[in-house]
Amino acid sequence: MQDGELFYRFRKVLDLMQEVGKLFLGAEKWKEFEDLSKVFVQRFGTNFPTECRVINVYTIKILSNKRCSADLLDIIRYMINIVSEEYEEKEKKLQRLKPNKVFISHSQNDIKIVEKFVDLLNRIGLDRNTLFCSSVPGFNIKQGSGDIFDFLRSEFDNNNLFVVFMLSKNYYSSVACLNEMGATWVLKNQYQTILLPGFEYKDIQGAINPRDISFKLDDKYNRNTAIGEFKNNIVNFLQMDSVDSSLWDYCRERFFKEIDNI
Repeated sequence: MQDGELFYRFRKVLDLMQEVGKLFLGAEKWKEFEDLSKVFVQRFGTNFPTECRVINVYTIKILSNKRCSADLLDIIRYMINIVSEEYEEKEKKLQRLKPNKVFISHSQNDIKIVEKFVDLLNRIGLDRNTLFCSSVPGFNIKQGSGDIFDFLRSEFDNNNLFVVFMLSKNYYSSVACLNEMGATWVLKNQYQTILLPGFEYKDIQGAINPRDISFKLDDKYNRNTAIGEFKNNIVNFLQMDSVDSSLWDYCRERFFKEIDNI
């Protein structure tokens, strides 16, 4: 379990216990509370001994009485917040040391459009050091890199990623895609949502907020402006030189012409 997921799940079960109050809390949730508290203390006890000692003491007290005292839950939550704030500050410093990379999260079944999109990014200066796409040769996993899932995990762990979600019905049918979406949410990576032709805003599900800024590739009225803003975000994220406007106009129009004919 990633650290971000641990913070989230621990807080979630505390919120549930707070809501339940003196009502019956199922044995499964009591066990989840006990297990999460134990994992939290083991993981952060060395760096946060005082906070974890408090969490452990009050966890034992709650479990022994099998009552969700609001005061005790608030104390545990307060300790978690202290750990979380310092942890996130350290993570921010660490992120600044990691190389920036764009990660294309997509379904293999949408490869025709994804290939054209990768080609667009390559033409404006992205290469295999700054762009990863598992389905496109030259930007995918090198031979001899070992297990594909271990490699993808290392991409999330060892890089500061800007994730581009290429959403479609195929995307939501893929377990691997949904795992990438979940990892992005847990690790709080920057991301951009792009809806492939035929996919609607109302169809957005999962960890992605449908109210976040996104655009549709088949929205001919708005797509030029939207993809231009996306390009600017990528250039800033990767700290690239600005892209020549004539080159961008040519590459953008070529890209849209190609995907409109797919």
